[in-house]
Amino acid sequence: MRANSAWRKWPVNRVPGISFCIITGGRRPDRMEALLQSIARMGVPAYEILVCGDWHNDPRIDYAPKKEWAGNAEVCRMRNFNAHRARYATVIILDDDVEFFPDWWEKIKKHTGFDLAGCRGVDPHGERWWDYQRVERGNPIALPALLPYGERHPDAYISGYFMMMRWEVWNAVRFDESRRNYQHDDVDFCHRATSMGFSLATFPDAAVIHHVDPRGREASERARAQFIASHKLEGATDAELAAKYMMLKEYGKAIPLFKKLAAERGDFHSVYNLAFCCERAGARDEALFCYKKAAAATDEVEAARRAAAHFHAGEILRDAGTRSEAEAHFKSALEILPQHRKAARALAELADARTEIK
Repeated sequence: MRANSAWRKWPVNRVPGISFCIITGGRRPDRMEALLQSIARMGVPAYEILVCGDWHNDPRIDYAPKKEWAGNAEVCRMRNFNAHRARYATVIILDDDVEFFPDWWEKIKKHTGFDLAGCRGVDPHGERWWDYQRVERGNPIALPALLPYGERHPDAYISGYFMMMRWEVWNAVRFDESRRNYQHDDVDFCHRATSMGFSLATFPDAAVIHHVDPRGREASERARAQFIASHKLEGATDAELAAKYMMLKEYGKAIPLFKKLAAERGDFHSVYNLAFCCERAGARDEALFCYKKAAAATDEVEAARRAAAHFHAGEILRDAGTRSEAEAHFKSALEILPQHRKAARALAELADARTEIK
C-alpha cells in the first residue's frame, strides 16, 4: 500500500531546497570541517546546515548545543531535533564523518519523486560501505546483508550515516528516541516508513565517503552492547545466537555456531561469517579454508562479499609468504569487483616487492 498521494506534494511551509542535518559528538573536528567544505563546494542553490550535538557556533551553520545527548549516543533525539527545525523540503540526515563527492549535487538533482532514499556510500578506500541492505524484521540482532542497488526487499533499510527524505516522511515516521546509536535506529525508521507505505530508493550514481572514524564512538559501542545483551533470545535459533555473539565480538562463542550452520546449510553467509570470526579469533588457517570456500560459491550472492572473501584469503596467504596464490586471489577480487581498491593496492605492493628483490 502506498502512502496517500497528498504526501507527495510540497508542503506549503517548505520550499524546494536541502536541509543538511548533521549530528556530532565533537570528537572529529577535521572530519566535520571536511564535511562542511564538501557541502559548500557543490553549488546547491538553496540549502541550510543544521548541527546538533557537541560543537560550537560557526557562521556556516545553525548550531543547537546538545552535549548531553551527544555524550550518551542519543542519535535519534538529535536527528529529530534537527529535522523538526528544517526549513527546506528535502532533509538529509548525516553523521559528522561523511563527505560528499564534488559531483554529488550534479548527480542527485535529476532524481525527484522519492520518499526515502540513499546514495552510494564508500569507505576511504573506495569500497562500498553499508549504504543499502536488509535486516530481518522483528529480529533486533540479525546480521545485515547488502542488497544490490535498485533491488526491492521487504526488510530493506538505508544506513543512518546518510538518509535523504522528504520532510513529510520524517514528520510522519520520526526516529524512535528510546533508541541510541547502534540500536537498529535506522533499521527501525526504515521498516516503519515502508510499513506506512513510503518507498525506499537508491541513487548509486551520486556518492559520499563514510570515513568510519573511530573517535568518539565509545558511548555508541556501549549502547550497542547494552542493546544486544538486553535481548536474551530464550529459545533462540543457532543463527540468532551466532549473530548475537558476532555483534558482541565474542568470536569464540560464535565460531561453533557458525560451524554448525555451515555444515547444515552450506550457504554462503554462514561460511563467510565463520571465516570472519575465525580470522578475528586468530585461527587464520581455518579462516583461509572458509574464505576460499566462500569465494568459490556458485550460487547468487552479493558480488562485494565474494570479492571480499577472495581479498581476505589473499591477505592471509600474502602474510604467510605464499605470494603467487595471494596474487591470484587479489586478481579474482578485482575480476568480480573492478573498483576494489584494496585488492588493487595489494597487487601493486606485491609487484613492487618483486621488483625490489630483483
